[in-house]
Amino acid sequence: MDIPRNANDLVAKHLTLALPGEVLSVIGVRHAPVVRALATEIPEMRLRQTMTDIMLELVDGRLLHLEFQSTREPTLYRFAAYDVALAERHRRAIRTVVVYTGDVQKAPSELDAGSFRYTVENVYLGRMDGDAALETVRRHLETGEWTPEDRVRLAFAFHMRFERRTRDEAFDAIVETLQRVPDREEQNYLAALVFGFSARVLTDEQKAVLRRVLAVTELLKEIVEEAKDERSKEIAERMFRKGASVADVVELTGLSEQEAQEVLKRVRGEA
Repeated sequence: MDIPRNANDLVAKHLTLALPGEVLSVIGVRHAPVVRALATEIPEMRLRQTMTDIMLELVDGRLLHLEFQSTREPTLYRFAAYDVALAERHRRAIRTVVVYTGDVQKAPSELDAGSFRYTVENVYLGRMDGDAALETVRRHLETGEWTPEDRVRLAFAFHMRFERRTRDEAFDAIVETLQRVPDREEQNYLAALVFGFSARVLTDEQKAVLRRVLAVTELLKEIVEEAKDERSKEIAERMFRKGASVADVVELTGLSEQEAQEVLKRVRGEA
């Protein structure tokens, strides 16, 4: 499931709470205590249709820019352009980690462009033992020893290496484990991690399965409602541009009168 842009703030809220302390060290991102998740859109680069993957603020004030790649990045110019824009916008030091999924085993970590040198850290999920990660999560669920690190293990297990299971068997085992998580808050955190970190690199079929499994989470319900509300406002805007009345818009879109008036103000340029 792809996340509607207007719902990114909902994911960010849960994503922040899901990543206390040093939990990202489970996947090799060490010394990265997270304060909050930040918006990833870069207004200065809209014409290039570019967005970073995930951006997190760290305790020391730096920004952690996580990029997810299913194929080997041949050069680092694209990431360097992102980070220059991020640094200019936020006036912060940027730490960039490229998280590789799939079979990627080696990729460039440094760009020497003469007058400047740019570096990233590479993390290769395909080198990590998915069988061991999944068994640790299951053991912790059975013994009541569940930890925030287990959220990360389970969310990223999709992209790890499995030797005792086929890829399809591994996916089925991960989904079954997701369904065994009893706590609603933990389900929200897992949904945020899956949507925030993994939705971009899962297949459409995998997304459909996860959408069914995680449909009970409050986060997903919020995202769905947010998407519906945004769609209603887009329809209302088109209706107003064609001369519809507030009463007609309220009746046909389900928006409240106040919401319809706000859309009308935006159309008139009053907002």
